[in-house]
Amino acid sequence: MSGGERGSKALTLALLAVLLAATPIHAQPAPSSARLETVREDRAARFTLSWPAPVATEVERQGREIVLRFSRPLGDVALDRVPERLESWIDNILYGYDSVVLVPSAGVAADIAANPRGVTIALSRSPAARPTPQAEAADRAAQRRIDYFRAVTMMEGGEVRPARELLRDLLARDPRDAQSTALLGQAEERLGRWREAATAYDGALELTPGEPSLVGAKALLLYANADRVRLDVDWQQVRNADMQRIARLGGVQELGRSTSLTWGLERREVDVDAAQRADGRLEPFHGARTRLEAALVHDWPELQRSTLSVYAAPRTLGAGYTHGWRDEEGETRAGFAWSEPSFAFLEGIVGGGRRDRLFLQHEDRLSERWSLSFGAGYNRYGLAGAADLARSATVEGSLRYVLNAAGPLASVAYVLDAEYVGHREERQNADGQAYIPLPAATREVHALQVNVEDHLADYVRYAAQLGYAYDRRGRSGPQGAVSLAWEPAEGLELGLRAAHARSTARGTASAVNSAGVTLVWRY
Repeated sequence: MSGGERGSKALTLALLAVLLAATPIHAQPAPSSARLETVREDRAARFTLSWPAPVATEVERQGREIVLRFSRPLGDVALDRVPERLESWIDNILYGYDSVVLVPSAGVAADIAANPRGVTIALSRSPAARPTPQAEAADRAAQRRIDYFRAVTMMEGGEVRPARELLRDLLARDPRDAQSTALLGQAEERLGRWREAATAYDGALELTPGEPSLVGAKALLLYANADRVRLDVDWQQVRNADMQRIARLGGVQELGRSTSLTWGLERREVDVDAAQRADGRLEPFHGARTRLEAALVHDWPELQRSTLSVYAAPRTLGAGYTHGWRDEEGETRAGFAWSEPSFAFLEGIVGGGRRDRLFLQHEDRLSERWSLSFGAGYNRYGLAGAADLARSATVEGSLRYVLNAAGPLASVAYVLDAEYVGHREERQNADGQAYIPLPAATREVHALQVNVEDHLADYVRYAAQLGYAYDRRGRSGPQGAVSLAWEPAEGLELGLRAAHARSTARGTASAVNSAGVTLVWRY
């Protein structure tokens, strides 16, 4: 070999050595692929990548991400199965030619150990840091505020019963929560549970003595439900018929254990030139009739009410029962009355009128302005010694819209009052002439009414009603009423009233004018 050839070969070897020295470590060919091992236990897990030949590993942490770079390629190792094999430990994995990015699950700690053949990552649950007592108290207070405003929202949306349950839970955890106690009183009051509402208001006043809103709310509640005695005296004149002087004395007495006694005594003095007797004779009547009614009213825990009544009048003794179901926006009542003294007909006043009745009624508050009521019943009328002289079905209802809720409370209402007589007994008198002992008559009265009420002063209020009644089966005409109430002293109320209507129940359609006075004593 010549000297020139030897020099050229040496230069070539030197250049090759330089190129090999400059080649990166990961560009060198790998003898084989990496091997993957995953182990999952209850409280620990492990992720391992290893090669059969030495490998260099670079580790970098970026938040929850763990970045691994190797001096050898990964090969065809099945890294895409890692999130499935280490479920709840690894949320995600990304990988490329010689790099891996692991994303451990929240709350998982990773201990990384690189070795000459690869890397092992031991996974464990991070122990939760126990919050300080101050932080725990702040969290509880924040949750109470959230729950309180949830209850307020429920109340505003008409979900009073769920709001009441939420407030009870709040008070079970913190009995000294004045806001929740006061709101519970409002919820109980809206559900008709006035005794429970008064107890809640008392509890709130113990926590915030003298709070004006609570004092006012409790005063209004007790005013509406306090024990009381009421006296009504009315004068009623039916055109071309009778004159009546009606005195009613009644009251409500709390007995305890969610039970109260209601009672009423009524006396009617009647003057009429011709009143039909049971045998068909027409004779003047100038006399008085009296009826007594007493009832035990019990409020059950789950918004139900039972009323057991007894009735008494000359030659008449009866009883009745009514059961009511309340919800957030309405009430349904069903009941019966047997041998209830009935003074709806003049013949019933004179001859010991009575009525047997089955009925169903419902009232519903549809929205802030709309309310609805309807009912149906079956009646059997009689006189002393004759219980079945007439039978009828009744349908009643009303749809009311509040025109103005602030200032004078104004509303307009459609009212239906219908009675359809299906049977009415006919008899003959001593002269052989036919007569009807109890002249029940079919009526179907559709009325449109406008009502206004407001306070003239702090202790003086008025109410007025004006409307027109159309009887599809009889005569029609205007109707109206006005009343004035004055409270001269605490617990004492005096009232005056007057009204004009038609006596459609008697079948005469005669105009009826009435006036009366009221005295109420609350104690």
